[in-house]
Amino acid sequence: MRLRVRYGRSVQPFIILAIFMAAILLAWVRPAAAQSAMPLDDYWETIAQIRDALNEANEDDNRARETAVTTLSNITQIELADGRIQPINHTFLIRQLENENMSHEEVATLLITYRSSRLGWPDPSLPIVDKAALDNVLSQPAFNYAPEEPNFLQRLWQDIRQSIQDFFLRLFPEDSGVNLPINNLLVILAVVLIIGALAYALRGLIGDLTADAAMSAEDELSGEPLTAELALQKAQELSTGGDYRTAVRYLYLSSLLLLEERGLLRYDRSLTNREYLRSVAHRPELATILREVIEVFDRVWYGFQSLSASEYDTYAQRVATLKQQKETR
Repeated sequence: MRLRVRYGRSVQPFIILAIFMAAILLAWVRPAAAQSAMPLDDYWETIAQIRDALNEANEDDNRARETAVTTLSNITQIELADGRIQPINHTFLIRQLENENMSHEEVATLLITYRSSRLGWPDPSLPIVDKAALDNVLSQPAFNYAPEEPNFLQRLWQDIRQSIQDFFLRLFPEDSGVNLPINNLLVILAVVLIIGALAYALRGLIGDLTADAAMSAEDELSGEPLTAELALQKAQELSTGGDYRTAVRYLYLSSLLLLEERGLLRYDRSLTNREYLRSVAHRPELATILREVIEVFDRVWYGFQSLSASEYDTYAQRVATLKQQKETR
């Protein structure tokens, strides 16, 4: 059986579009550049300097508050005494600085309270015994290995995931009260894209296989030119023998050939089912019946759906109705 499939032509634009959209997404929402962490002592000194600047500023002078907002916005993480990096969020303090109803003195008092809270923080330290035990465990061969570097596709997925996450965080900041399940959204988006791509590819594949049925039919007739009468005779022989699937194929081809003889459409083995339907779109009644005939043919011939004798008779009646279109006009 020869097979002519124009699959690549149908799917290629979809793949190019998907890559183009991914490139736009990556370019639009690039992850923010990593910022160096501020040492903890320097951080508290910065808070003290902001407090002093507010105490010295006049109430009608907002430059100290504007400078404080800029300074706090640029501090996103601090380095603790044990070397750990701790992210920090100044959204609350920035809102108070931008609140015109808050005086300089009130904001300064808030900063004093904030700085005083540091005295109650526990020192993040581990007992020497625990650290020694941990070092002993980590010295075992099982823990002495080089981490596997991600490949290109893994890095690309990480970049896309981070870009999408940053995009949603820009739309719904952490303090907005909207909690979006980013991981679930990414999984759902990936599943939808995969299903969409498969459906698009399958749709094009089934539609482009129409020529296969016609070519294989001519092969079975030993190369004899296929006509509406020969195809109908073959369908009757096969249905009598119980081969309804192949009979449906010949019955469908006989209807296309007869419609061509009556000038209702142009039969061409290279045309797809969708192209046949588009060619008769200006004849709604004919297009409706032809669509029903094509749908059954696709399910039975390409989808390998079984067909009973009564269902075949119903299909043959629809084909007969289709063949009467010339006479009713």
